[in-house]
Amino acid sequence: MLRLSKWVKGAATIFLASALVLTGCGGAKETSKDQTSQASQTPTEFKPLPTNSNKVVAEYKGGKVTEGELNRYINIVAFLDPQLEMMMGSMKDQQKQIKTELSKEVAARKYMAERVKEDPSYKEKTDQTMKEFENSFKNQPAQQQSGQKQPKSLDEAIKGKGFTKAELQDFFFNFHKMDAYYNEQLKDEKYDWVKVQHILVSVNDGQAGQQQGQKQPKRTDAEAKKRAEEVKQKLEDGGDFAKLAKEYSDDPGSKNSAGIIEGAADQFVPEFAKASKELPLNKISDPIKTSYGYHVLKVLDRKQEPLAKADEQVKQPKKQEIYESVVKEIGFKSLLT
Repeated sequence: MLRLSKWVKGAATIFLASALVLTGCGGAKETSKDQTSQASQTPTEFKPLPTNSNKVVAEYKGGKVTEGELNRYINIVAFLDPQLEMMMGSMKDQQKQIKTELSKEVAARKYMAERVKEDPSYKEKTDQTMKEFENSFKNQPAQQQSGQKQPKSLDEAIKGKGFTKAELQDFFFNFHKMDAYYNEQLKDEKYDWVKVQHILVSVNDGQAGQQQGQKQPKRTDAEAKKRAEEVKQKLEDGGDFAKLAKEYSDDPGSKNSAGIIEGAADQFVPEFAKASKELPLNKISDPIKTSYGYHVLKVLDRKQEPLAKADEQVKQPKKQEIYESVVKEIGFKSLLT
């Protein structure tokens, strides 16, 4: 099964960002009860839903959602994303809630697409998306590890999935229009981009990193802080950051690249993010305590970047806010029974 691709993730299923709440449905007070209920459910294969019903399942300002178009949307997204496919197959007692959230998404998607000016670029992007999608099947191994035969073409892959190639193309076309809507809303938004060097001295029980074959030494909080202070002193004495990162850092993602990490400041844990936005450039910080341990860092560069041009991970929280404001604006009403 294909994973949700980079050009669909985020906008295709804003629902999935909040859908996991459905696994608790009822809040912290009932978590234990719900988890027990779900644990007893036996996952079943998702079967595509019928798409020929004109029954209205939702209304919103200026439009409606029929059962047929909702089911088609579910079929397509379940095909693209195994997470939704699994939810639709296993969470039988929460089907109404899942469908309500997805019908809300269909309504918001239609509303946004109608408010975007037509542009030839949407078709060009859609054609490119379809081409990439077609090619992804050609590059798959013939069989999965389980021995199941893999489809070698898009036509073969979507056979019996509850939608046509033309409907999938229309899905992507509207995705690109919706993405344009989001970018229009984000055009004046900025985010804090930073480039820092850091050395992490972790506090752990000696088990961290075992899955990656990088078992970390057992270290108490006091021991980690003392080691971080030692690192800071060596840096202030003129030590080479890259060499010290390789020797001291417990961050496998940056220790072999001079301790350098870059991107949106707010993607980091709060204490680290605050320091990366406030610390004077090229100043060695005091050890900064986070949930990972103690960081010694130096900010190399910092600037405001357009949010519309950021990667999906950076844009996603703001897009979620826009989506929720649209749902509120359209006065969505579910008619599912």
